[in-house]
Amino acid sequence: MKDYIKVGKIVNTHGVKGGLKCMPMTDYMERFEELKYVFTEKDHKKREINKVWYHKGMVYLQLENINDMNTAQLFKDTYISILEDQLRELPEDSYYLFDLEGMEVYSNQGDYIGKITEIYQTGANDVYQLKNKGKSYLIPAVKEVVKEVNVRDKKMIINVIEGLLE
Repeated sequence: MKDYIKVGKIVNTHGVKGGLKCMPMTDYMERFEELKYVFTEKDHKKREINKVWYHKGMVYLQLENINDMNTAQLFKDTYISILEDQLRELPEDSYYLFDLEGMEVYSNQGDYIGKITEIYQTGANDVYQLKNKGKSYLIPAVKEVVKEVNVRDKKMIINVIEGLLE
């Protein structure tokens, strides 16, 4: 499902009628109410969303043709996805995580620092993990550090402040 964008991971079943408990992979959880359908990784099917509800930071879904606990169990530990045309437009200076993953990072002097391999969502700000020849760096996603993001060219320019790469 490489052309699909993951929006949640099914972590468990819920109830006897085939409900799915999902960990959202979006910072706007209510997004699921706007969706009419999702794609299930397990069987690569487009499934209408019949019901959405939330509890303690999790999204609960009732999807078409998943009507009992045994069927729902088959989807545990798989992802639900959407197509690119279902993406919401983001405000300026906001990016989708999948756009940043694999991005090449350079200093504002032009030195190659590494490639973004992980993105940690800490609550205050995201933190990008960069790797280069066995070295690993953690870069905070704040305006003081991140100076330019070019999604098309998969390139980021950062201001290397004192102590950042130590």
